[in-house]
This record gives sequence, C-alpha cells and structure tokens, in this order.
Amino acid sequence: PNILLNNLSALELFGLRSKAATDQVSLQELGRILLHLNQRRGYKHGSEDEDSDKKQRDWVETINNRYSEIKGKQTIGQFFFQELKEHQANKRYYRIKEQIFPREAYIEEFNIIWQAQQTFYPKQLSEELKLKIRDKIIYYQRPLKSQKGLVSVCEFEGFIVKYDHGITQKEIFVGPKVTPRSSPLFQLSKLWESINTITIKKITSDGKKHLTLDISSFKEKIFQYLNTNNNLSEAELFKILGISKKDGYYSDMNVRKRGIQGNLTMFAILQALKGYGKLQDLVRFELKIEPGNHLNRITGEIVSIEQVAANCEKEPLYQLWHTCYSIKDKDEKIKALMKRFELPLAYAQSLARIDFSAGNFSNKSAKAIRKILPGLMKGYVYSTAMEIVGYNHSFSETRQERANKELNDKLALLPKNALRQPIVEKILNQMINVVNSLIEEYGRPGEIRVELARELKQSKEERNDFFNAITQRTKQSEKIAERLQKEYGIKGTRKNIEKWRLWHEVNGRCLYCDTQISVEQFLKGIESDVEHIIPKAVFFDDSFANKTIAHIRCNSNKSNVTAFDYMNMRGSDALAHYLQTINDLYKTDKADKAKTEEGVHCLTGKISKSKFERLQWRKEDIPQDFVNRQLQETRYIARKAKQILNKICREVNSTSGKVTEKLRGLWGW
Repeated sequence: PNILLNNLSALELFGLRSKAATDQVSLQELGRILLHLNQRRGYKHGSEDEDSDKKQRDWVETINNRYSEIKGKQTIGQFFFQELKEHQANKRYYRIKEQIFPREAYIEEFNIIWQAQQTFYPKQLSEELKLKIRDKIIYYQRPLKSQKGLVSVCEFEGFIVKYDHGITQKEIFVGPKVTPRSSPLFQLSKLWESINTITIKKITSDGKKHLTLDISSFKEKIFQYLNTNNNLSEAELFKILGISKKDGYYSDMNVRKRGIQGNLTMFAILQALKGYGKLQDLVRFELKIEPGNHLNRITGEIVSIEQVAANCEKEPLYQLWHTCYSIKDKDEKIKALMKRFELPLAYAQSLARIDFSAGNFSNKSAKAIRKILPGLMKGYVYSTAMEIVGYNHSFSETRQERANKELNDKLALLPKNALRQPIVEKILNQMINVVNSLIEEYGRPGEIRVELARELKQSKEERNDFFNAITQRTKQSEKIAERLQKEYGIKGTRKNIEKWRLWHEVNGRCLYCDTQISVEQFLKGIESDVEHIIPKAVFFDDSFANKTIAHIRCNSNKSNVTAFDYMNMRGSDALAHYLQTINDLYKTDKADKAKTEEGVHCLTGKISKSKFERLQWRKEDIPQDFVNRQLQETRYIARKAKQILNKICREVNSTSGKVTEKLRGLWGW
C-alpha cells in the first residue's frame, strides 16, 4: 500500500487532500497527505516589510491575492483538485508549480484536515501530536543567521590592528560599526547637512545679477518642518522663507525637482502612532552638547571638541526605534513594544509593520555622527563640520602628503566578503593580481589612470533632460497610483504601476498566444504575469524595455529562449503573425499618446524602439558587453580601484570613458 501511495498522480494526490478536508481517509493516506504538505510548505516572507519598494514586494502581493480568491471557500488541495479535473477534461496542461500560496494558507489546510480526521481517530490524533507535527516538524523554520559581522567599520573612527601569527602578519581594520540610515542620529545629521547647503538666489531687475539670500535665521524653522515630514518641496520652503517665485527667487535644481528629504524615521513613527495620546512623550529626542576629546588622525594630536552626549541613545525616540529595528520577529516586536512603552495593541501592530532595516547603512558610526552634529547644528557645511574634528571627509591628499606617503611593495588581496559583492570582489582581486605581476616585472608604476564608465559624467543639458523626464514620469505614476487604488482597490506600488504601463503598452494582449488578458487579471497575477523578453538567465536585464505581459502557461512554455526564437519554434505562421503584431505596436501613430487621459496610459499601444528590437533578438543577437547591473558595478569598481591603487602609487587619477572613445576615433582604432 505504501508503494501505491507514493506513486499517486497529481490528480489522485490532490483528490486525496480534497477528500481529507471533509471525509474520512485511512491513517496511511493521512500520512501521505502530511508528507505532501511537508514537501509544499508555501511561501513565508522573510521580512514583514510593507515598503512599496521592497524587493519582491509585487510577487508577495500576487501570492496574497491568489490566496484571497479561495480563502474561506476552498482549501489549497480542493482548489488544485478542481483545476486539475477541469484541465484534464479539456485535455489542457496545468502547471501547479507556478501557483504559489502563502504559508498561512497551507497551515489553514493542515488544521482543517487534522480537525476533520480527528473526529474519526480521536485517540491517535491528539492535540499534542498536532502541535508537534505542525509546529516542530512541517512548518518549523529556523531563523536566518545574523549578518552583523558584515556591517562595515566606520572609516573615520576605525583603526588598523596588526596580528603576528609567526609566519604571516595580518592587518585588521577594527572600530565602531557604521550606523543604520534609519537611526534617529543619522536622520538628524542628514537634515542639518541638507539645510546647510540650501541656496536661494534672486535675479535682479536688470536680469544680470544673481544675489544669494541669507537664510540663516530660518534654519530652525526649516528643521522643524523637515523633522516631522518626509519631504519639503520648493513651494513649502518659499512659504517658510516668506518669498515668492514672482519676485525672481529660485532654488537649485535638486530642490526644485525633488525637494528636500525629511526625517523618514520620525515621519514613519508619527504616521504609525497617529492619534495616540502620549505621542509626544514617545518621540522625545533631546540632545545634550558636552565637551570631549578627539584624536585628530591627520595631525596625531588630541583636540578638545564639542560633541553630543552618548546618553542620547537612552532618549525615548531612540529606544523606540532601536526596539523596532533590532527585533526581527513581528510577534516578539509587538510584545516588546507593549511591555516597554505600554502601547495599546493596535499601535504596537502599526509600529511593527515598519521595516527600519530597508535603508541599509550610512558611512559613519554613531560616535562619528555625535562629533560632527554640533558643527552642523551651528550652520557649518558638512566639509567644515568634518574638518573641525579632524576628519578627512573626502580622503584627499595634499601634494606634500602624497610625496611623503609610504607605499606598499605589493597589494594584498581582498578577504572573502570584504565588500559583500562577490562579483566586484572577484574583479578587484583579478586587478590586484595583474598589478602585482606588473610590479614584479617592471617595478612600481609612476602613474595609474582608472577609466570610468561613460555614464558617470553628464553635461548640464543631459542632466536637465534627465530631471525633466523623471518629473514627467513621476506625475504619470501618481495619476496611475490614484487610479489603481480608486478603481481596483490595489496599492499604487512601483511594480503595480509598471504592470499598468506594460498592460496598456500592448493593449492587454499576450504577444505569444495573441489572446486578451484583462487588466484586473494581470494586476492581481491571475494566470498572467510580467514576462522577460530576453530571459534573465541569459541576459540579466530587469529594465522596462525587457518586459512585457504574458500568460503564465506561455511564459512557462517559452522557458529560457528569446521571444523571437520561441515564436520561430512554433512555426512560420505563428512567427509571421507575431512580427506583424509587434510592427503594428511599434508604428502606432504618436497621436495616440494625446488621446490618453493626460498621458496616464504612458504611450498606450506603442512600444519603444529598444523593446521593438529586443522582441526580434535571436539567441546570437544577445550582446556580450556590460548590461545595466554590470554598469552600476563598474562605477563602484572604479571608486574602490582608486582607493586600492593609492597604496602602491602616488599618482592615481580617473579618466572619463568618453575621452578614451574620442581618442580611439581620432587614432582610427
């Protein structure tokens, strides 16, 4: 009997699960069901993050939407059994693997099956056995290993310690770790850095002179606004300053286009605790300035400075943030918030939903921030505040320092996980090996030039075009988000907005089977999903130009081939129809854009040139050069390469890639 149970077809196995939810099955059959439940445990999100920009946020929403369709009506087993029967009757293939449900849906089915079978086997199926099988065997999930060891040491407060192991001498950079960007201390320093760089100018009546407005007396008011809001727009800034654009006043482009980012941590907490009577007591964060001593690493002297007292970390806001940040389990976090801060359950749950780890880490420790904060609060710009305490904020060197710098004979390889980016680490270690070989053969170089990625430097006109495009797209996104919420009850997340654009771009038709997909189906991930034209497995491009909409079955059948190759495999008629479809989409009259509701559809019925080209790529057309992700990595590599190469050469400079391109053209290479 065990052999027969182990060889059940998918239809028979899900039929057994469907039956077990209401009718009696044998204990052996129940054992087979429990084994199957153990093999398919559902998806459990590793973080309770509710930020719309969180990785895989859209995927999780699709899973939750799928569960909401059957919740209270069917178990997962009953749902799949019904789908398999219908598809088998119509002689159609049904792929269960891609129909993912959340963990809670599987636990719910386990409870229903156990409760149903307990009435038939009360002695064997005890409550104690249920808890053991459910919580300690099938659905137990060990916590993730802590990654605290990978957090960087503060470059301003860290120092090198040498260890002699007899044969080799090892150097380790030790010191206080950098603070999270969500830390109340970092948020305050960020605010003052931004405030001290605000520049407001006025054009004189003759239109020739640009006078700079002194805003020093308004800085405290600006800070109070930023401290309780997530953003300060140019309009709000001018309102605080009591000035107007009509009088010729203007700010810099960043403020004009994006505004100034506020205290995101404080804003998130204020939103979560809105209406709570003791709110002001919980968000108190008073800083005490005290004298302190600091070792100036440039001069080697111990200097007297002003610094924020370390007991600021005992203030209510800091303690509240630290509790939310440090406890990862949601239930434990809620209990701790209720116990430590006497918060009602509803407010504790609201706070527990905030993911303060999403912003990653800053480049300074809390100790370094406490030292520069008094200078920032007095109105000094960041570079001056750093110089006051003896920090070399740009790690620049004077001509004398470069001349006197002690150079290494060779470069040491980067240790494993030193940069937390394996590809970058590997490339830099290859560079180190090449440079060491060159030194061994020819001696230390007199000068090194590092070529930067061409996109690193842009002209003023290019930057203006870039900002204008962002502004226009942001306005479109806001309208789309509003419509998604109003018409479909779906959050206006970045991925949902992208889905909306993709759907309208091809008028809601799957390019592979040429059948219609409703916008609601696509937004909720029902039998359809975002499809990569060139599979990520062969060409890692997650940009909008490499995405379209498709049925899940079409996506599955396409597998890891290009869209063109897949349609070519389906025959000449299918390929011809496909090519005609994408040609029609590409050549759609541009006037269609004006017909859309204020551009909210974003080029409805017209695909871009880059997407049109990708839709015609064969496998051999896939370029072998850098793609978007690798381009980002080259920027980081260039910066790290300069830092590393400075240890063996006094003259290390960077050159724009455009210079090299120009020279190649001039030389005919």
